[in-house]
Amino acid sequence: MASITDSPIKSIGQDLLQIRTYSDALSEFIVESDTPITIGLQGEWGTGKTSLMAILLENLSRRNIATSWVNTWEYSLFRSPREVSPKVLKGMLDQLERSCRERGVWESTDELDKAVKKVGRILGNIANQVLATQTGLDVLGATDRRNPQAEGDIAEIKKDITLIIQRLIDSVHNPIQKVVFFVDDLDRIPPADAVELLEALKNIFDIPKCVFVLAIDYDVVVKGLESKFGPKTEKNEREFRSFFDKIIQVPFSMPVGVYSMEAFLLQKMKDLGVSIDAQDRPVYVKIVSFTTGSNPRSLKRYLNSFSLINKVRAHQSEDNVASNDLMLFALLGIQISFPQIFRLISQEPNYVDWDNAFAAMRNIDLDHVEQQLQVHKENKLVDEPWERIVWATCQNDPYMKARSFEILGLMNLLREHFKDNLSEQLELAMDYAAITSVDDDAEAKQSTRKFGNKTLFISLDAKV
Repeated sequence: MASITDSPIKSIGQDLLQIRTYSDALSEFIVESDTPITIGLQGEWGTGKTSLMAILLENLSRRNIATSWVNTWEYSLFRSPREVSPKVLKGMLDQLERSCRERGVWESTDELDKAVKKVGRILGNIANQVLATQTGLDVLGATDRRNPQAEGDIAEIKKDITLIIQRLIDSVHNPIQKVVFFVDDLDRIPPADAVELLEALKNIFDIPKCVFVLAIDYDVVVKGLESKFGPKTEKNEREFRSFFDKIIQVPFSMPVGVYSMEAFLLQKMKDLGVSIDAQDRPVYVKIVSFTTGSNPRSLKRYLNSFSLINKVRAHQSEDNVASNDLMLFALLGIQISFPQIFRLISQEPNYVDWDNAFAAMRNIDLDHVEQQLQVHKENKLVDEPWERIVWATCQNDPYMKARSFEILGLMNLLREHFKDNLSEQLELAMDYAAITSVDDDAEAKQSTRKFGNKTLFISLDAKV
């Protein structure tokens, strides 16, 4: 296998992150919870929200529970903002009917069929913003006045959806006791559309026997509400939080801190045909921890880049001196996660030799940095010039600033691991690590050039 697909898992049997404790607990909570209730799975892009929902779907489908799954992003494709919420709401009912028919628990009656068609017809004719306005929140400012006709239509929608759910639950011909709606990828549609959809869900689907599991992050809600409340500040943060709390009764943060990234890494490496010596495994795990961390999607992207580079290396001339796998893996992690640091290394690979002159070329005043670091004066990670240069570079980016000591930890790990030939291994690996770079910095792109079988590194001094 040359690459890893960025597809969520669909079964607990595929779980490499070892989150069964959490998926089982959530499944049990859903089965036993009072209704209606909405559970929000919170986590940044790529942390496994869809995979966890798929495991929940698998667990609940074995119980007396009907399920419906919609991907909001798919419903938003090639549609105007006016169409998103109505299409998603209709899709939720369509998917409920489809899954129930597949399980043989959907009982068609004239009353039920009429209600389904009526809801579909009304939702097909109503606009997203009008729907949001009549249910309480008009983020996009569609209208200033309430529409009596729309209010009547929405009341009819809620009445008919309630009827559909009641008939499904009350039927003596099936064991269904509850309905769970899974709403995925809310963080992939425009934030304002996501917020209006949440409001519509809250008001229209506030129905007994219904549970909603939403893949949503608080930051998306904040962005979606900015047009109404303005940028979030300490003064108005309560308004943003109040809206989120109104929609989400049970927030659940993805347990990234307990993910078994070692098991995930080793299995994916094996799938790619990459062999890791037993003594090096802890170092690889540390490198992942320092770079992509506990984000499965980011690690997949990382490993696919590593696999591609290995293909390139395999087709290079046998006269080339082979670069070390571990060094290449580490530099690639720096290139993906911390491009500003990779840019510095590309300009002068032997980073332990970075000095005052190098700092000056980067407009870094090491005397000033030393004063700033007084609070960390006992920390051995910032007691050398090159370490202070790294720390100072990190202060210009909020993400890197928060992870500056992890970056230094990684670079010191490499120095210790390659203490006898750090400079040589850095230079051998740099040419390959730049292959998958998306850095748009012209200086970084031109800092390595290939001449025959030799890589020439152009230092900053040569450029001045």
